Amino acid sequence: MLTRQQGLWPIEVTGHDPDKEPSAFDPLCPIRNVTKDYPATLLLHGDKDTDVPFEQSVLMAKELARQGVQHEFIPLAGRGHGFDAQMWDPVISASFDRVLAFLEKQLKR
Repeated sequence: MLTRQQGLWPIEVTGHDPDKEPSAFDPLCPIRNVTKDYPATLLLHGDKDTDVPFEQSVLMAKELARQGVQHEFIPLAGRGHGFDAQMWDPVISASFDRVLAFLEKQLKR
């Protein structure tokens, strides 16, 4: 937890400093690897997430669209990182209905 809070986890996990060696992280950054052949992608993201910046999903959705990749982005207003633990919530439950519909559609291809 401390390494995440202090932004040290990239160095701990990879042995590379993202400020000094940004290209070392290319294989680990999905947005840097999107091509027209990228698989269909579903993004769910709470706009109050304090672990992963919401903007990352916004940018990924834009890149998927730019490359013509089948995708769906489900932003969850007022939700944080662990929203999936709230399946009793009608908004979350409806979001997961959309997940199942997306998966069903993709598996029929």
